[in-house]
Amino acid sequence: MLPFLKKAPSAGVIVTTRQPDEQKDSEDHGLRQCAKELIDAVHTKDEAAVARAIRAAFEILDSEPHEEGPHTNEKPSPHTYEAQNVKE
Repeated sequence: MLPFLKKAPSAGVIVTTRQPDEQKDSEDHGLRQCAKELIDAVHTKDEAAVARAIRAAFEILDSEPHEEGPHTNEKPSPHTYEAQNVKE
């Protein structure tokens, strides 16, 4: 029989359940990627790449919820101008 006259085999269906994607470290994924880029940049001794990786990490951390202004729960550093010129 000619090959083009043969019946094509019917397609079968395979039913399986899909495993959920792993979401470990999903909240730190961007920061981990910045750290990897920083390490790679240091190993290649590329100053521009180091600066880009630090800026990317800063932007990620700066977007985190936080309070602006001076932190009142921290002791002032004894090396600051304000600490050295306290009038008592």
